[in-house]
Amino acid sequence: MTCKDDLGREINISNFPPQRIISVVPSLSELLFDLGLQEQIVGITKFCIFPDELFRSKPRIGGTKKLNINKIIALNPDLILANKEENNKKDIEELSARFPTYVSNIKTLEDAIEKIHIISQLTNTRANGKELSRTIEHEFSRLETFTNRPKVAYMIWKSPIMVAGGDT
Repeated sequence: MTCKDDLGREINISNFPPQRIISVVPSLSELLFDLGLQEQIVGITKFCIFPDELFRSKPRIGGTKKLNINKIIALNPDLILANKEENNKKDIEELSARFPTYVSNIKTLEDAIEKIHIISQLTNTRANGKELSRTIEHEFSRLETFTNRPKVAYMIWKSPIMVAGGDT
């Protein structure tokens, strides 16, 4: 299986579908879980705390900014999922030299839906991905359209305090 990631790099997954997946981004760990890939996940970060079942059962390979490269190498993944904003470029370049590493860059709801489809293709869980994206799109369609949009700060982490940026 071959595809391009959000950095325009060609990713070749020779062991398809991947049986050993590492996620170095909390939101992508949750996506893998929602796609039904609990058994294929072999490593997550210390910040991948949802769902609790995943956090309690999978080896942690460092934080999103400080990955334990040696632990990741020892886990010998078939696929690593990363994010341009979340992960350290040097770490991802080092891992990409050894393992298929898909880097996402999600800014909009449309980007998120597209990534669900791509990652479900990369993991051979297309039916689950279609169902998940349909559910998300349906729920968002139910939201009222605001004519006077309120100003908000969307908190994404509490220690340290982090908020979503103006372009996300």
